[in-house]
Amino acid sequence: MNYADLHIHIGRSLDGKAVKITASPNLTLPEVIRVSRDIKGLHMIGIVDSHTRGVIRDYNELIAQGFLHAISGGGYQSGNLVIIPGIEAELQVGHGHAHFLVYFPTITVLQEFAACFLSRVSNWQLSSQKIHMDVSEWLKTAEAYGGLWLPAHAFTPHKGLYGACCSRIPDVLSVFPAALEMGLSADRRMAQGISELDDVVLFSNSDAHSLPNIAREYNEMHLSDLSFNGLEAIIKKKSGQLYRNFGLHPRIGKYHRTFCLDCSQVVSGEAPMLICPVCHSHHVVPGVLDRLAHIADREITTYQSDPNYVYRVPLAYLPGIGSKTYQRLLNKFGTELTVYHEAEFDDLSSVVGDKTARIIMQAKVGTLKFTTGGGGFFGRVTT
Repeated sequence: MNYADLHIHIGRSLDGKAVKITASPNLTLPEVIRVSRDIKGLHMIGIVDSHTRGVIRDYNELIAQGFLHAISGGGYQSGNLVIIPGIEAELQVGHGHAHFLVYFPTITVLQEFAACFLSRVSNWQLSSQKIHMDVSEWLKTAEAYGGLWLPAHAFTPHKGLYGACCSRIPDVLSVFPAALEMGLSADRRMAQGISELDDVVLFSNSDAHSLPNIAREYNEMHLSDLSFNGLEAIIKKKSGQLYRNFGLHPRIGKYHRTFCLDCSQVVSGEAPMLICPVCHSHHVVPGVLDRLAHIADREITTYQSDPNYVYRVPLAYLPGIGSKTYQRLLNKFGTELTVYHEAEFDDLSSVVGDKTARIIMQAKVGTLKFTTGGGGFFGRVTT
């Protein structure tokens, strides 16, 4: 099995210039690779700021140093980790704006694609820039250059395709996506409320803006080839399979429930809640669950066991795991994913004691308790 997180940002290029303004400056390309490979234990990552000027220079420098090697199936390898270069871009869709991801086999092809709309972007050094062109033209151009595209964090109210632009994709796009990223505030059960997604490959990715958040959501896949070609085969359903998503419980997601901006609180009650039940204000940030309940064409089941979606909380989020405890776990087991996928209670207890071991086991089987997130504020683990 291969573990992949396909939505990771770069905070700074190696020349010190900002790339993702809201991301940590520690998120440099070599540090993202090191943490993803040696600490998290991933096998594939997608770098979604690979089109920016500084990051392209970083790729070329790391290739010249021998830190990265181009592989025949597309992508770049560093040890047992494959890096897929990609772009996150903002485009107008209907009356709203949405973010899209697109991946390419090489930096060269990515640059050729980007050159098609270079003049329609205000600052090519920065991440997730607005592209001033028709969305269908952009998507068709991506496909013409062999790119793999999908809507990013599709259900969120902030730049999500369903969350901000439409209730049905054919109403706003001339081409239908083969894959979609659900986002941190949704899970597979929630996505199943929209029948047009039945044949769409559903990804869970971290959208990491800091090093510790890499792999807070990830995908377990059987790739016919650990490369761009292998990823393409899964998305186009030629070979391989996406077996499971490992993701945050959607209640933790910072847009899970509607948030009243007048009361400054997350609403409660049966979804959909699109106005505040306390002050009856419409001045709200719609929650992902509430939005989906409003637009779904069949019943949504929430927070139920699903063999294809495993609730998972990064170790550093858990009570009782500070930096020293986290390092002891890494010293014993090697990577964070080894802790979650292979370590048993007795193994954990010998390192961190029974109490913390029990919390980790609860996280492994998805029985932790949480407060609910909304309006840009994450929920938290309460055990």
